Amino acid sequence: MKKWFGFALSILILMSIVGCGEKLTEEQLRAKAMDYENKEQWDQVVKVYEELLKRFPDSEKTDVSLYLLGGLYASNFKDFDKSIEAYNRLIEKCPQSDLVVRAHFMIGYRYANDLKDLDKAREAYSKFLQKYPDHELSASVKWELDHLGQDISDIELQFGSGESAQK
Repeated sequence: MKKWFGFALSILILMSIVGCGEKLTEEQLRAKAMDYENKEQWDQVVKVYEELLKRFPDSEKTDVSLYLLGGLYASNFKDFDKSIEAYNRLIEKCPQSDLVVRAHFMIGYRYANDLKDLDKAREAYSKFLQKYPDHELSASVKWELDHLGQDISDIELQFGSGESAQK
């Protein structure tokens, strides 16, 4: 009887281990991430995106996952280094993505506005202008470069009609 009980217990343990290791599809994981996001369970959202990147490294949506991770790390965890790391991963892994330009911009933005590392911000923004001089974000990058290190309340803002206002 003891042997039978031990055998049955081993089978139950094995079944529970196998059952817990259920592998969700990419789309199921994305749906799971959205569900966590709707519930504002940011730790879980990040875990799911990192799992997506690990399990589906060559997905057509890798760029989107990395871009979203960059935003999540910055907005929800104030972990700007991890945010920049996610954007750099996007640039390296998905160089043809439309999100690469925005990732370059966000790297400069994080250095300038969140980390206050003006040298790295200047470097990132200069690299942006070198690569994308005619992109629609170029004007924003030039503005950022012109005002690096300044407090927004100290900057004279220009309005379309030539008016200016101190904010």
